[in-house]
Order: sequence, then C-alpha cells, then structure tokens
Amino acid sequence: MDASGYAIIPQECTYRWHYRPHRPLPPPLPVAPPGRTTVIDPCILSAVERDILWYSFRDLGLLEEALIHPSCVGSPSNYERLEFLGDSALGLAVTNHLYESYPELDPGQLSLLKAANISTEKLARAALRSGLYRCFRHNTATLDDKVREFAEAVKREENTVVHGGTVKAPKVLADVVESVAAAVYVDVNLNLKRLWVIFRHILEPIVTLDELRHQPQPVSMLYELCQKNGKTVNISHWMDGEKHIARVCVDGKFIASGSSEHREIAKLDAAKLALAKFADPKPAREREGAIGSPERVKKKLHRERKNFPSIFGVEEILGYEFRNRRLLEEALTHSSYDENSSYERLEFVGDAVLELALTNYVYSAYPKADQGQLSLLRAANISTEKFARVALYHGLYWFMRHSLAALDDKVQKFAKAVEEDGDAAVYGGSVKAPKVLADIAESVAAAIYVDIGFDLEQLWVIFRSLLEPVVTLEVLQHQPQPVTLLYELCQKKGKTVHFQNWKKHSRNITSVFVDGKFVASGSSRMKETAKLNAAKSALMKLSELEHLNRGEVEIPDWIDGPFEIEGAKQKLLELCGKKKWSYPTYSREKEMGPTNDKKFICSVKIPTSEGVLCMMGDEKNRIKDAENSAASLMIRALYESNLLS
Repeated sequence: MDASGYAIIPQECTYRWHYRPHRPLPPPLPVAPPGRTTVIDPCILSAVERDILWYSFRDLGLLEEALIHPSCVGSPSNYERLEFLGDSALGLAVTNHLYESYPELDPGQLSLLKAANISTEKLARAALRSGLYRCFRHNTATLDDKVREFAEAVKREENTVVHGGTVKAPKVLADVVESVAAAVYVDVNLNLKRLWVIFRHILEPIVTLDELRHQPQPVSMLYELCQKNGKTVNISHWMDGEKHIARVCVDGKFIASGSSEHREIAKLDAAKLALAKFADPKPAREREGAIGSPERVKKKLHRERKNFPSIFGVEEILGYEFRNRRLLEEALTHSSYDENSSYERLEFVGDAVLELALTNYVYSAYPKADQGQLSLLRAANISTEKFARVALYHGLYWFMRHSLAALDDKVQKFAKAVEEDGDAAVYGGSVKAPKVLADIAESVAAAIYVDIGFDLEQLWVIFRSLLEPVVTLEVLQHQPQPVTLLYELCQKKGKTVHFQNWKKHSRNITSVFVDGKFVASGSSRMKETAKLNAAKSALMKLSELEHLNRGEVEIPDWIDGPFEIEGAKQKLLELCGKKKWSYPTYSREKEMGPTNDKKFICSVKIPTSEGVLCMMGDEKNRIKDAENSAASLMIRALYESNLLS
C-alpha cells in the first residue's frame, strides 16, 4: 500500500494466469495520486471500466464505492453493502448458468460446481487475475502482505488449482469481486442477465464438471453438499502413531476416513473420499428405499396419483398460469415418489432465486441499513422456518406427491405447533420446521422463475404475496433473536457468552462458549445465519423448551463448573468407565522454553470400539495443566462426535 492508501501489488504477481489468446493483458494502471483522499482518482476508475470490466458506468459513484475498504474511515461509504448484494447476485448468476448448461446433472453435483465457481478461492484469484485489487483503496498495511504472499504462491503453481493452493486466499479479494459485480448489477437496474454478460469474463475460466472430477473436492464442498440436503457433517481427529486420522460422519453415520502426517491433509483426504461416495450415486434399484422394477414403479405412481389434488389448485394459489405445467409437476414431486423427476434440481435453483430476490428487496428498502442489519433481515426472510411456514400457510405441501407417511406426520406436528405458537415466531417455534416444506417453497418459486424465462423481477411480482408478511427491521427489534435471548438467559445465571467466528473455505462457522466452555456451533454460507444457528443450537442444549419458556437455563453438568481446567482428567476417566473403555493414557508431546520458563504440550489416547482416539492439548506451564487441557479437548470432541450418546 502506498502513501495514498491504494493497494500496490507487483504487476508480475498480478497477471500470471491463463488468459484466452484473444484477451490482452490489462495495461499498468495510473499511478495513485499523492496524499490520502476520500475519493478514488477518476483515472483509476476509467482504467477499471476500460481495461478490466469493458463496461462504462452510468453512475461512476457505484464503482468508487465498490473499491473502498471499510478501513478508509474518512470515506462517505465503503463496499460492504455492495458486497452483501454481490454475493447473492453472483450466486444466482452462476446457478442459472449451471442449471442450463447441465440439464442432466443431479443437484448434488450442481451444488459442488456452484461452490467451486463462487468460492473465496475462485473469486480471490479472479481479483488478482483481472487486476481489480490493484485499484482497491484501503488503510490496512497487513492486507498488502497477505495478498502479496497469496499472489506469489499462485504464480509458482504450474497448473490451475480449483480448490486452493499452498496459501489461503485472503477474503478481501473475493469481497472486491463481489462488490464490483454488485456495482454493475445496480447500474444495470438489477438486470441479472446483463450482469452475467458483462461480468462473466472476470470469472473465467468457469470450473467445469470434468475439472471437478480431476480435482477432488475439499472439506468446504462436503459441508455445502450436505447442508443443501439437510444433513450434518462431523469430522473428528485423532493420532495413530505419527499419523493424523480424520473421520467423516454424516448424520452420525461413518462415511470415510483419511490419514496423513499432516492434520489438514488428513482432513482433506477424508472429505475427498466422502465426496467421491456422494458424487457417484448408486443405481436406483440399489438405493435405500428404492421402489424396484419399472413395472412396479408405474403401478405405484398410478395408484398414488389419485391421492393428491390437481396441480391446477396450485396455480390458483400462485395467481399464475404456467406455460409448461411439467415444471410445476416436477416442483411438487418428492424423490420418494419419482427419483428420476423430483423437485431437487428446481430446489437448487429456487434457493438462490429467493435469496437474491429478498436481497434485492432489503437492499433497496433500507438504503441506510449497514451490512449487519441487512444480513439479519435476509436471514430472517429466507430461513427454513420462514419458507416452511409459507408452504404450510398456502397449502403447497398438500399438493406434493410423495411416498413417505413419516413426512405427513412431521408436517402435521409442525402445523399444530405453528397454530399454537402463532405468527410471532420469526426465528423458530416449539417444533423444528421440516426442511421438506422449505424445499417445496423454493422449488415452486424456481418453477415459476424458469417458466418466465429467468426473469427475477417478474418472479418477485408473482411470488412476493406468498412471502408476506416480509420480516422488517421493526419486527426484528421487537422480537428478540436467538443471540439476544442467549445473552439474556445466561446473564440471569451469572454466566458469560462468547461467540467465535471463522471461515472454513466457503462456509462461515460460529462456536458458542458459555463461561469459556464450548456449548454448540452453527454453520452457513452467510456469517449472520451461522451465528443465529449457533445461538439456536446453544439454547436447545442449555435448556429443555419448557425451561426456556419459563426463562430458566439449565447448564448441563459436562460444561458447568471448573472441571475443564482442573478436573478434566478425572472427568474423562469417569466417562471412559461409563463407556467401558480402557483408561486414557497421556504423553508429553513437546517441551519448550528455558529451564525457568518451561512450556508443555501433552496428548491423550483412548482405545475405543471406533479405534484409538487421540487429542493434543494446548500449551501450558505445568505438565498437569497440559494433561488437563488435552483431556478437556477430548471431552469436548467426544460430545461433538456423539460418541458418548
């Protein structure tokens, strides 16, 4: 970064990528003006239009806003609001492209392709390759160091890397791409098709299915794929001699494992093996719950179709008559009824469609709201709870064709709880919303979207009435969200709450700690949603629902009291006894520092039916404390992995 606050990255680090022969390298950008200003030199903006975007803005102020980091405190605006919008805009643009380009691809593979094309890694490389980062204005010197390290690492690569190289991609690079994309999107009056035409070359080369098959997927792809299918992923670690072992479980069931001398590589190998199993689905007759022979399928479909209302009733609910009613039939067909033509592909599209539709709405309706407020508004309006209630209130679920009686039971139970809870439960009521209800709302929205030629504006006109009432800032202010409720409830018990956030590839992870002890975690592609999910999980763990309603918080024994620091070894010994496992053994892994200031790191091993579990503790001043640290982390891992259930 030079004296003016502009990012200065060596040009040889900026333009070392795979350009198409007909695309010339951008020329060097103008030198930034001397001194710190609150605006970007018009020459810089003109160079971005001419040499990078190949697009001339009607409102150049949008581009300027997209290139200003929040660290520029003297600037009247920064990129955060635009980055919020651009994230969803690029998500749907890429979704549209993949849906049309791969008409036979299942939703799992579509999700993997989408994740690869909008990941932080992908967008960060686009920022460097195009030269956008060289125009970025900020006042944080460490950003330049991080970007320079990343750029030089990419330069050393011999082949294109899809999922990440030796240096982690700085998120700020992806933010710049998203904010500039949003600037274009707003400048073309929220016309997504025009945005794709203008901006696609920045994202090229688009990652293809063949590239994914040749480059196994990382952990982030596994989390995204499972999250889209309503499944939870747990990756546990232990040591086996000198090897790190990573074990992947989905919904508590073992899927795959990997090993390496390095912990992260073991985790990646385990995730790759798990994804290989998911990406290579079994033939229909081998799947669990498959119907069987084609003749039996036809008979079953014919018999059950009589039990469901005509789809003409759905058109009356929507106030829209389909040109292609097969889209609506597909949107209302569960995989248990016809796995070859279910709603899953449309649900993949509908998720991105409604996210951008609501993002457009809150961005336009609240021009003064900051990114945090906008994120909360969007999270409340596109949650599973919200969409499930939409499908329930308007009767969409009862038109869905399926062959699972358990689904009806779940929906009936949820419907009864909603009737008792009323309309006030923005963040969830007494019964968890069945994901299938939200899936139906998304798939029906996608069916309309595809039927009208991917016109998002028209989709919003048709579908908005179903989403009413849209949650507003005023509603959020009057209804405590899970994060606020968690703080209040723990405060009554004299306990402190701490949230820890980090980025795991394309996923945001939030962990909740009460008095320094881990309680729960949540994940989502959006940071605020991850925090909300973590808070909701923590509330469920800290109390049974009836206790919550009375304002009581019952802290479970295993996270209460001082045992985590001083008595973890004893607690772990008791747990092993209850499970009839062998006693834990401790080893001194490292000893550091001078004689008068020694530091120790210890590990603990437990032989179980699942294999030998090993956990490394944190650095401590005494061996006893180091062993307690290892025991404490082992206890936490055992609970998280459900091995104590």
